[in-house]
Amino acid sequence: MTIHRGRARGQSLVEFALVLPIFLVVVLGIFDLGRAVFAYNTLTNAAREGARLAIVNQNVASVSSRTVNQAISLGLTSADVTVHYYRDDGTIPTSSDPLPADDLACAGSVPLDCVVVVRASYSWTAFTPGIGQLVGPKTLTATSVQPIEFSCPNATVTAAANCPRQP
Repeated sequence: MTIHRGRARGQSLVEFALVLPIFLVVVLGIFDLGRAVFAYNTLTNAAREGARLAIVNQNVASVSSRTVNQAISLGLTSADVTVHYYRDDGTIPTSSDPLPADDLACAGSVPLDCVVVVRASYSWTAFTPGIGQLVGPKTLTATSVQPIEFSCPNATVTAAANCPRQP
């Protein structure tokens, strides 16, 4: 009985050629999943930081800017961030719920019985070609809801930049 070593090496090469693409797709899929988790974590942190500013300084432009700056690695823009102030009616809007009706909105100087809702959205796309085409772009949304702690600007402080409380 003779063993042909050349045939065994050829069989290994064929097995490797069959398994390698599947292995690479799995590894790249793990990297894509890690990118998605990183993006969502960054988005959540950015919305939270924006809400932290909004509870003591109700200047929407400043809150939006802070949120965008906290998620600089994602390339967010002001259009990706929404900031709304609502009377605290006991219900907290989530990312899947619509925001409360306009008659619940806090107008003008935001009183202490209001909450701020900061939402940040990001369109995530997988880098892996096969996975990117199967999954498609996904919109990640993070929402942070916080009660107002200090109303600013108010009668004594007319410019939001001069608010004495900053996080």
